[in-house]
Amino acid sequence: MRRILDEEVILSAVVLLLAGVSPNIFPAAQAGLAKMPALALYLLVPAIVLLGLLFAVACGRGHRRLASHMLIGVVAGLIATIGLELVRATSFRLGGMPGDLPRLMGVLLTDRFMFGPSTLSDVLGWAYHFWNGAVFGLIFAVLLGRRPVSWYVGYGVLIGVGFLASPVVTSMGIGSFGLGMPSMPVSVVLAHVVYGWALGVLYLRWSRPAEAAVRTNRQPIQSASHIAIHEPDPEGDRCA
Repeated sequence: MRRILDEEVILSAVVLLLAGVSPNIFPAAQAGLAKMPALALYLLVPAIVLLGLLFAVACGRGHRRLASHMLIGVVAGLIATIGLELVRATSFRLGGMPGDLPRLMGVLLTDRFMFGPSTLSDVLGWAYHFWNGAVFGLIFAVLLGRRPVSWYVGYGVLIGVGFLASPVVTSMGIGSFGLGMPSMPVSVVLAHVVYGWALGVLYLRWSRPAEAAVRTNRQPIQSASHIAIHEPDPEGDRCA
C-alpha cells in the first residue's frame, strides 16, 4: 500500500509539472524568451502527449483517485472556460478589453503576427485557450481535490491576477496590471471569478460519486477472526 501511495504522489507531481507548461508558454513568448511556435512544438505538444500517457499509467497501475482527478478536472475546466468566455467576449465587444486574446494567441502560435489571423490560427488559438482552462482545472483537482466552492473562486482570482501581472498585459500597451485601461483588470478578474465558481460547482458534483467508488473499492474487509486491509485488486482498481 505504501509503495502504491508513493508512486501516486510521484505521478501527481509529474502531472502538475506537465500541466503547468501550457499556461506559461504565452507569457514566455511575450517576454521574448522564445517564439510561440517553437514553445508549442517542443514543450506544449510533448506535455499534452505525456499527460495522456500518465492518465493511462494511472489507470493501468490502479491509481483511480488520481485518474478521476485528472479526468474530472480537465472536463470541468473546459466547461468552466465557457463561463469565462461569456464575460471576456462580452467585455471585448463592448470595448472593455484591448484585444481578442484567443485570436492573438492563434496568430502567435502560427507566427502570423505580420499577416493577421487565418482560419487555422483561429482554431489553434481557441483550442489553446480552452486547453489552458482545462489544465487549470486539472491542476486544482490534482493538487487540492474537493474543497468549498470559495476555494475555487479564490483560485480563479489568483489565475486572473497572475495573468494581469504577466508580460502579456504589459505588451498590450495598457500599463502594468492593465491599469491604463481600468475596464481590463475588472473584466479579467470577473471572468476568472465565473471560471472558478463554475469549476468548483462542476468538480464537486462530478467528483463525489467517483471518490465514493474509490473508497468502496478500497474498503477494509472484516472477518470474525481478523481485520485485513487488502492490496487494491489489479483489475477492480483500474479505470472503467
